[in-house]
Amino acid sequence: MGKKQKEKEEELIEETNAENANAEFEQLQGELALQKDKYVRLMAEFDNFKKRTAGEYAKMIEMANKNLVEDLIEIRETFQKALSAESDTSAFKDGVALIYTKFDEILAKHGLENFGEVGDDFDPSLHDAMMKQASGEIEEGKISQIFQKGYKLKNNIIRHAKVVISSGVGA
Repeated sequence: MGKKQKEKEEELIEETNAENANAEFEQLQGELALQKDKYVRLMAEFDNFKKRTAGEYAKMIEMANKNLVEDLIEIRETFQKALSAESDTSAFKDGVALIYTKFDEILAKHGLENFGEVGDDFDPSLHDAMMKQASGEIEEGKISQIFQKGYKLKNNIIRHAKVVISSGVGA
């Protein structure tokens, strides 16, 4: 009876351990399924966020372009009036100068600024040197001639100025 009872107790312990292991395994499977579900939902939420953000970014660019184009329409209409008007050449020239000024103001309003003036220091990060040339009035290392203005859009260079650099007097 002692040995049989011990065997039964051992069997009972093994069955209890097996039941506990099965219960623990099922509990872990349930927790794993819950974590997988959370992961899938989170990934779907992130994907939706990416799509929404991309859409908002595209709309923001579209609105920025819309504002610029609305301002440029005014210039277009002024050109149209100038071209259809019958006037003498000096009045036409004055009108075109006025349009140019308005156009320049609109570009500045939207963050465009030009750079590269005769007499400025040469800066290779802003200017492209086309050549070096002697100058009677401009000191060495300064810009003596502008081939093409440079432009920045809100402090980002969009076109480098193309310039001639002075090599000094009689060099």
